[in-house]
Amino acid sequence: MKTAKNIANLLFLSAAMMMAGVSTFAQTPLAVEDFDLAPGTALTSVGWSAHSGGGTNPISVVSPGLTYEGYPSSGIGNAVGLTTSGEDVNKAFPGQSSGSVYAAFLVNLSEAADHAEGGYFFHLGPDPVSTTFRGRIYARKNAENQVSFGLGKGSPVAEVVYTGYTYSLNTTYLMVLKYTVVAGAANDTVQLYINPALDEEPGTATLTATDISQSDIEPATYSLRQGSTASSPTPVVDGIRIGTSWESIMGGGSSGSEPNGPVDLDGDGYTDFVVIRNTDGSPSGPAVWYYNLNPANPSSGGPTQAIAWGLAGIDQFLTGDFDGDGKDDVAIFRQGLEAKFYILNSADFTARVEQFGTEGDYAGVVDDYNGDGVTDLAVYRPGIGPNDQSYWFYRTTPGGAVHYVPWGAGSDFPAPGDFDGDGYADFTVQRPSGGTSVFWTLYNAEGNPATPTNVVTFGSSTDYNVIGDYDGDGKADHAILRSVGGTLQWWVRPSSDPLNAVAYIWGVSATDWPVPGDYDGDGKYDPAIWRNGTFWVLTSSSGYTNFTTFGLGMAGDYPVANFRIF
Repeated sequence: MKTAKNIANLLFLSAAMMMAGVSTFAQTPLAVEDFDLAPGTALTSVGWSAHSGGGTNPISVVSPGLTYEGYPSSGIGNAVGLTTSGEDVNKAFPGQSSGSVYAAFLVNLSEAADHAEGGYFFHLGPDPVSTTFRGRIYARKNAENQVSFGLGKGSPVAEVVYTGYTYSLNTTYLMVLKYTVVAGAANDTVQLYINPALDEEPGTATLTATDISQSDIEPATYSLRQGSTASSPTPVVDGIRIGTSWESIMGGGSSGSEPNGPVDLDGDGYTDFVVIRNTDGSPSGPAVWYYNLNPANPSSGGPTQAIAWGLAGIDQFLTGDFDGDGKDDVAIFRQGLEAKFYILNSADFTARVEQFGTEGDYAGVVDDYNGDGVTDLAVYRPGIGPNDQSYWFYRTTPGGAVHYVPWGAGSDFPAPGDFDGDGYADFTVQRPSGGTSVFWTLYNAEGNPATPTNVVTFGSSTDYNVIGDYDGDGKADHAILRSVGGTLQWWVRPSSDPLNAVAYIWGVSATDWPVPGDYDGDGKYDPAIWRNGTFWVLTSSSGYTNFTTFGLGMAGDYPVANFRIF
């Protein structure tokens, strides 16, 4: 079995070719907020900012969370409760200067004011939010306790458009706010969909704002508001998802750097077929990436393409969305006293070179550690001795501060992933312990590594970890790979049903490289192997009863999807 435990692979900066014919569509959400936190947690303690009334009736987590059949964030974690007045909070996402921003969430009103103007409880804004609140969603009720929802682009209350009093208290509704940036000034549009069909964007919105002459913004924050006692509703809000397309908010996955699996060079949600070849056979020969955009997606595919990027036998190669355009970038990590990342940005095909790390570090832990939807530079530094402290180092902005987290020991293997589904990669190690495999997780509580921790015993001490989201619930699952009688057994402990682990026999230990990923684009990881020039994928969309194959490469090549296997 070929894994990152026993190979070092990689390259030098020599960008001779550019990626071509790549789709610009991405189904990655910009932000996901499922409030998978302990009840009573104040939002301002986990990455939100108060922009009004700070500390007064602070918005906090409540239990249980809300559910809505078919919605990707249904039933995950808890929710937040708002009162009729007090603190207002906001959270940033990557700002958008063109196209549309979709903000979906679940809401359940326990009460609303019988007030002609009602009160707004959710809106978008720029970053910093200031007082430019755009896309305001209102609620009110009548004397019969029937609810009406309203929408305004800006502040003129007289221009808010309302539905009829056709909704009810104590009922969960799915809201989708759409803000569209239009060329020119004071002409951006705002629409609201209530309980829409999930599979595709409806042709007609429930409400369309009429006050479009209000000033425009570049959407970059979403906010929760507690207004005045006289007019405001009392909502519970859950499952906030921000994206730039309907599919990005309805297609499942988290906002992390691998919402639909690794090695997705065109951002279409399908893991692509990519191998690397040492082109002259020397110990440090130039390496070429050969790739084919996964033809399982009818909008992708085509001839195999190539790009020279690095030196074989020296560098570690990996992929991640380092430039935030929704597509994985070709990248390498070169060890040394002054180690460096070399990244080819897919957004504009420029090179980014950044010093980070040192000799002995491993870069297979690159992930999204601050929940902004962008892959962060990161390395894992194992302790020198089996019981010595190991460290995680990461940087969330180019050239910015380096964060470090002491977690793990020299005998551990890193197993990064978003195990609680909050969009932040967690610090996890796999530890051999008395013949068993124990996963130790330090939850990354929205950029603040802290307790509680989680300890899961799963597998044996000689198993490899193949962490991924195999059940499609937006959370990483504990998963291991084991050689039994010459075959490969995949064991998965799904986060949606952790008491019922499942097993798949897929692969031959003597010849195969494990390359799990989402090859069928259904939001779930597939067990997959690469064998001497062919990818063999056991597809989750077939209920793991069928497989697909794709030929790419030759014996001696390295499949990039293997870079996370320990």
